[in-house]
Amino acid sequence: MKKAIKRVIAFAVCASILVSSAAQAGAASVIETDCKGNCDHSPVIVLPGINHSPTYLYDEKDQPVMNGDTHIGSTLMIINESALTPGAIVKAIGSVIASIMLQTNVGLDRVAYDLVSDLFKYQRCDEKGDHVENLKTQRWNYSLEYMTEDELDWTYRMVPMKPLVDEIGEDHVYFFTFNLVGDPMDSADDLKDYIEMVKEQTGHDKVTLLPVSLGGTILTAYLDKYGHSEIDQIVNAVACLDGTDIVADFFAREFRLDDEYLYHEFISNIMIESEGKPTLGYLINTLLHIVPRSALNALLTGAMSGLLDTLMLNCPQFWAMLPSYRYDALAERYLTDKPELKDRTDRFQQARLNLKQNLLDAVDDGVRVNSIAGANLDLGEEMYTYFNIVASAEKVNSDGIVNLTSTTLGATGAPGKKTLADIEYEANTYCNNPDHNHVSVDNMVDTSTAILPENTWIFLNQHHEVGYNDVVLNLAKAIILGEVTDVHSDPVNYPQYNGPCHTQSIRRWKLPDAKKVDQTTLSEEDKAELNAAIAECEEVLKMTVADQPRVEAAEARIIAALHRVGAPGYENIEPEEESALDPILESLTYSLSKGSLALFGGGSPLDAAIPVIKKVFSRFFK
Repeated sequence: MKKAIKRVIAFAVCASILVSSAAQAGAASVIETDCKGNCDHSPVIVLPGINHSPTYLYDEKDQPVMNGDTHIGSTLMIINESALTPGAIVKAIGSVIASIMLQTNVGLDRVAYDLVSDLFKYQRCDEKGDHVENLKTQRWNYSLEYMTEDELDWTYRMVPMKPLVDEIGEDHVYFFTFNLVGDPMDSADDLKDYIEMVKEQTGHDKVTLLPVSLGGTILTAYLDKYGHSEIDQIVNAVACLDGTDIVADFFAREFRLDDEYLYHEFISNIMIESEGKPTLGYLINTLLHIVPRSALNALLTGAMSGLLDTLMLNCPQFWAMLPSYRYDALAERYLTDKPELKDRTDRFQQARLNLKQNLLDAVDDGVRVNSIAGANLDLGEEMYTYFNIVASAEKVNSDGIVNLTSTTLGATGAPGKKTLADIEYEANTYCNNPDHNHVSVDNMVDTSTAILPENTWIFLNQHHEVGYNDVVLNLAKAIILGEVTDVHSDPVNYPQYNGPCHTQSIRRWKLPDAKKVDQTTLSEEDKAELNAAIAECEEVLKMTVADQPRVEAAEARIIAALHRVGAPGYENIEPEEESALDPILESLTYSLSKGSLALFGGGSPLDAAIPVIKKVFSRFFK
């Protein structure tokens, strides 16, 4: 009842905030925590990732711009659906057909450029770095306690922190948001105001910051602009602290465009991720040879130019995603004639260069700082495989999205499945204690070169989407609660090097479904098995050491129990049998893909024939 009353009060106080999300902290004075600052846990402010900040389009009168009954907006890319007009589609198809028929580029570069530019126009920035359209990001100026059930469900899906919330309370957890096409230095100003609001609402004089992924850029800007006096602790979760080579390669237009990769591996890998098998990808590879290489190059160039010009090159937040060591060359390439934008990006670059010292100063003043990272994957490996096309894919050790050196501020990782013995580096940059071994058991990672080796935790072969792994979440909770203070606190239960596992399916779907079952209608035997399966899954979600076989066994058991009691959606749990034709089709399309590559190389039959024709004619007329 108490919680329901608080939600009603919050709705009344914050209704205007939900309508106009640009508002800041109007409700701060009327929302208070019960502890009034007299508890052991400082309030946690989540600085979320790239896909976690709902942003909406408004007109010049601050009225919502609608697409039918839907307010135009997104947590990531705000797509202009009106760009996909019949005329634009016909023009694009016509250009493709003409290019195939004439075996040369017929306007594909311009068609692709115009279409991509129009699709992403809502988030374009001008040459000063300001977004052109009237965009507003929703800001929750209150804790999770006052969120609606729908908002709370969405928040837990974005950042699965329920175990932590159960310990410190919803009134001690806040979710900060920022505009994807904003300026991280401006977002730092917003964060400063937000921290002041949280302090007023909770009675605490300091906060805990939990930067997740892109939230690391906001932390970087905030520390350089405002220092650490209001921070109790920082727990970086796969935080982008020094960019990613994915974005740098996009800026530099550096991709893996060799024939073998582009015409055989790239699309097939994407199909494996999305469909579970590469058959369709192999078929697409084969059909791709009807397009002349000049036309394909034009198509890719036009699309990339549209994306860069419209969305990325004028946006300070995208510049903040570059590794610091690649900034100068790219700024020289793109920003020499944009002095105002360059001033803004230079300012963040300086904040990034200052970050190590800013964190060390914070630690010296008693701020607890820990970092959790994934390692040993190529860029674009496992998930979001389309990023594997970047030139740096196999050249850096990463979590599939962000460089290991970025998420740890300096840990050394051998790239391309090599070991530390294969690379040259100077160990023990920040750790000279001979009793401390910071090298992973597979000899692929050494955290002794990270800024805080005693407080850097690595999950080997763990993808950037750490929300899939409850072991990561449990470590973050233990750090925030002070149950572990460094990697030596409890190496048995919280080892510095851990592994991957995928518990999201149990946490998000299977366990909730099991708890919804009406057990009053069950036999004692069925009830006992269902409860045993529930208990096993709950124990799995409490793991502190990754054990994927245990996860799979628990998931199989709870699925079987749900099937046994007739739970909706679990009537048929047998995996779909693979058709006898599937392996034959995969083998056939693989042969077609490889065969067409061998015959035509990277391009069409005419592309392959032209050098032969030229050679014949040169000999004939010699």
